[in-house]
Amino acid sequence: MEQTSVRRKWANWKFISFVVILIAIFIKFYVLDEHDENGIVTVELDLPQVALRSQQEVAAILGKGQLESYYRDARADCEKCPRVSYRDGKVEITYINEIADQIRLNKLSDYAFQNRIILGLLNLSENIAPNIDQGSVKTWDNYQKYSQITAFSQNGRVDYILIKCKTE
Repeated sequence: MEQTSVRRKWANWKFISFVVILIAIFIKFYVLDEHDENGIVTVELDLPQVALRSQQEVAAILGKGQLESYYRDARADCEKCPRVSYRDGKVEITYINEIADQIRLNKLSDYAFQNRIILGLLNLSENIAPNIDQGSVKTWDNYQKYSQITAFSQNGRVDYILIKCKTE
């Protein structure tokens, strides 16, 4: 008789443990944040490898660029700064004072307009909330060593990202 009650208690504990595990799984997949914070994020541009580099250093990373135009900005003390595109227009870089200062990453409509994904596209892992988050525009001011990172969306997807490395 005593052995039967021990078996019954053991069976109850196994059942309770099974129910707790099922509840934990349900909470993990259906209740908690729907975004997997540890999920794989595609890197479209390794920003730390490209930003603030010379044209020769950038060409070694992205391949040969195509001169698009010259940029003029009095505030940045830039009279005839080259704007060069790489990877069939996916990356556009304006070299101010001979370094990659203003970078635009285009053709990103495959990606959701979420902070972690936007920063991940640039190989930036510190998931900081943007200073400005107004529907179709997200801006991070003074993110690490960069003056400003601004992402623009279209239909809930990333349209393009503009990075100002040194200039304001």
